[in-house]
Amino acid sequence: MSSVSVVIPTKDRSEALARTLAALESQQVNGKLEAIVVDNGSSDETLAMVGERAARSRLTIKLIEHDEGGPAAARNAGVAAASGEIILLLGDDTEPAEEGLVEAHAALHAARLQDSYAVLGRISWSPRSPVTPYMHWLENGGPQFHFAELAPGVVDAASYFYSSHVSLKRSIFERLGGFDIRFPSAAVEDTELGVRLADGGLELDYHPELLVLHDHPTTPEQSLRRAVAVGRSAALYNQLRPDRPHDKIKAPRGVAWAGVRAAAPLLLPACRLPAPRFLREKLWLALNRAGYARGYRLGPPEAR
Repeated sequence: MSSVSVVIPTKDRSEALARTLAALESQQVNGKLEAIVVDNGSSDETLAMVGERAARSRLTIKLIEHDEGGPAAARNAGVAAASGEIILLLGDDTEPAEEGLVEAHAALHAARLQDSYAVLGRISWSPRSPVTPYMHWLENGGPQFHFAELAPGVVDAASYFYSSHVSLKRSIFERLGGFDIRFPSAAVEDTELGVRLADGGLELDYHPELLVLHDHPTTPEQSLRRAVAVGRSAALYNQLRPDRPHDKIKAPRGVAWAGVRAAAPLLLPACRLPAPRFLREKLWLALNRAGYARGYRLGPPEAR
């Protein structure tokens, strides 16, 4: 196995992070594996937990404190500290579902040594917490990833470079400058890098059998806040890259967008009412679109 560095940005998610690190400690690998945890200013017990685990783990765990910037800056710091030829990007709450996940990523890269090759793995909800109807919709027609629409094989890196479960050669990451640290939150920053990687000739190979479990129960209220953040980051992307429009992060213009903006104050209360599934899903979609439109109108986020 080629050497692999798993880069994980984190903030105030010590319990989920501990489970992700435990799953990495259980990986069956033939070569060198390290986990690089980049703490982005946690106020919980994250630093103590990672330090204690690093001292007794058979896995090499490096802890970096990087309070400035958001996850984009944290991931760049993690890659800068990495010794592996292959970078596996995970979230602090996306634990490998099987013990052979890292080895499988490494084997795919070993068969394709050029740095224009990368691997996208699948992300699905962890069964540790109940998967609500809303959460099920988010990943099956909603805005939470889009694995339901993907077939195995090559997919567009500009649209599907998901930094919660993707591996690539460190050389192309460094050559293209890594994540743009002007994106201060976990929204659109991976899309922006995916655009540059796609334009640089990256082949993103989707392997749905490579699975991580997303331990992040989500409600419509939480999704609304995220949709606002995505809208603001979309405004930033379009400000920075007017030369490279992206279909999935357009400015919210037209009658349909005006409609969801007007209905926005009523949508969240409506989502709490009993309703047939088809109506609930329409309300959920409208709620997320209203949040996106609101965020886009607020404009680009301020740097952290």
